Amino acid sequence: MSDGKTKEKKVDRLNLLRESINKNLGLIFIATMCIVLILFISLQMRVNNLSTTVEQYIENANLRNEEIINKVENLSNEMKLCSQVKIDRDQFTEIYMQLQELTGMISNEVKREYYITKAVNEISKNNSTLDSKSIYEISKTIYEEAVKYNFNPLLITSLIKTESTYNPKALSEAYAYGLCQVRRFIAPELAENLGIEWDGAEKTLFDPVKNIQIGVYYLSILNRDFNDLKTAIIAYNQGPYAVQELLINNQELPENYANKVLNYYANLRGFSLEEVQNEIEAAD
Repeated sequence: MSDGKTKEKKVDRLNLLRESINKNLGLIFIATMCIVLILFISLQMRVNNLSTTVEQYIENANLRNEEIINKVENLSNEMKLCSQVKIDRDQFTEIYMQLQELTGMISNEVKREYYITKAVNEISKNNSTLDSKSIYEISKTIYEEAVKYNFNPLLITSLIKTESTYNPKALSEAYAYGLCQVRRFIAPELAENLGIEWDGAEKTLFDPVKNIQIGVYYLSILNRDFNDLKTAIIAYNQGPYAVQELLINNQELPENYANKVLNYYANLRGFSLEEVQNEIEAAD
């Protein structure tokens, strides 16, 4: 009897153990499924984040590629435009001189030699009656006086060509004398301001050095008063009072003389008249 009861107890314990295991297996299964689900969701989120990052990277790369393509196309177009533009030796030299001057790489001696040589060649070509010593003296004075008043020496060279074709003894019907065609009635006062001894119109104004000194000084006064280089050139020819009256009455200024000077100036520099006029307007 005792053996039978013992067996029954063992069987009961086994049954309880089985039931307990079955219950726990269910919980374990549920817990395992929850963990798997959490891992799956986490993995899916990472995949989504990675996918978004890759898409953004691809989009940025495409934008960069598009930028590069646009830059290459723009550069190609600019190169095509540059290849269509042809400049002569004078224009290249002028551009080079200006760039060097802007960067401070050109010495005053090199600049001086360039402008004096340019003036010597221009005067020699247009006036065969002058000897080489006189031509050099005129060219040197043009450079020195132009630099003193912040003019381009080639502008003063062009003004003298227009006024007298480089003839130091030129005399007009309006009693304008010498290279710069300085008028007799204003010359004594200008000479006095410069400390130049006045020895009569002919002796003073037929002296090339004194004439250029007075003429460039006069142009600088007009440029200061009108604050516009082209207007100053017109006033040099027409007279400041005549120009002032036209401006007061809102009348158009005569530009033939100024355009002639500036056209010579443009040719000496290798540019067009329009380019020089734009440069002057920008400077003013």
